[in-house]
Amino acid sequence: MRTYSFLILPITFLGLAVTTPSFADDIPLSSLNLEGTSQLLSPTGPLRLTPNVDTNPGGAPPAGAAWTKNTYDITGGFSVNFQFQMSDPCIGNGTNGSCISDLGHGGDGIAFVIQDSTTSGPFSTGSGDTALGEGAGGMGFLGIKDSVAVMLDTYQNVGDPNSYGDPSNNYIAVNTRGTDFNVPHHFCTDGQLTDQPGSLSDLPAPYGGCTGSPTLGMSTINPLVDDLDSGVHDVGVTYTGSMLDIYLDSALVLAVNIDLGKELNTDDAFLGFTAGTRFSYQNQDILSFTIAPEPTWGQLWVPLGMFLAAVALKLRRSTA
Repeated sequence: MRTYSFLILPITFLGLAVTTPSFADDIPLSSLNLEGTSQLLSPTGPLRLTPNVDTNPGGAPPAGAAWTKNTYDITGGFSVNFQFQMSDPCIGNGTNGSCISDLGHGGDGIAFVIQDSTTSGPFSTGSGDTALGEGAGGMGFLGIKDSVAVMLDTYQNVGDPNSYGDPSNNYIAVNTRGTDFNVPHHFCTDGQLTDQPGSLSDLPAPYGGCTGSPTLGMSTINPLVDDLDSGVHDVGVTYTGSMLDIYLDSALVLAVNIDLGKELNTDDAFLGFTAGTRFSYQNQDILSFTIAPEPTWGQLWVPLGMFLAAVALKLRRSTA
């Protein structure tokens, strides 16, 4: 009796369609537009958003940004993966060559940002692939309009006047104010903070007046089990068209409901990274960056149907 061995192709095809789409786009770090303190440490990377020293003593707090030079469709779903590393945390002005340990936690963190700004905000410069927000607790995205930020926050702002509502010095949050300029706070930035009497926001009038918190969601475990300030970490950001899922080292740590197209009033946006620092410093590096469309259920049913049909055909022939 003749035998058939045709299952290998459908199985391989199924694996490719689900886990490794052939249209994944590996973004060279050298192709990104760099702003502020951002610099490539070699022709191919890593990309250092901020160093562990004060690059502007007495001036504006240091901030760095890196953006794709082209916009991406953000309405049909996509997946982003990047690796980052934060290292050598220091307290104080490191320009004299000294580095006083910050007990493993430097400032202030990295943000992955989706934005389509066409004008600068009150606390930012540039727009589009030249946008740069305020440093320090602003994490490099404070002031950028038309943006959604995935915050990897490593510094707990607890003292007046910059009490942002940070739950710890090791958490992840998603912040947006739609087409208005973005902020890193976790409460309504209305000038006078109603939930912290006597404390003032760093967004005084006329920039206050918000009606709700800019935070769409925050990691429920604060601080996170994995220390963002220690070692190399992998982050996955998956958007399905209605949900934004955030993975840290393969574990789902945050999921928020959002329609990016409606929230930002655009179909296309720049993707990139920002970071800020001051008083507490650390090297904040991006090591790799990949973008891929997110497969839909319709796409997955095609190879799955081929696989099931092949199984049924083999079963019929084996019993004939």
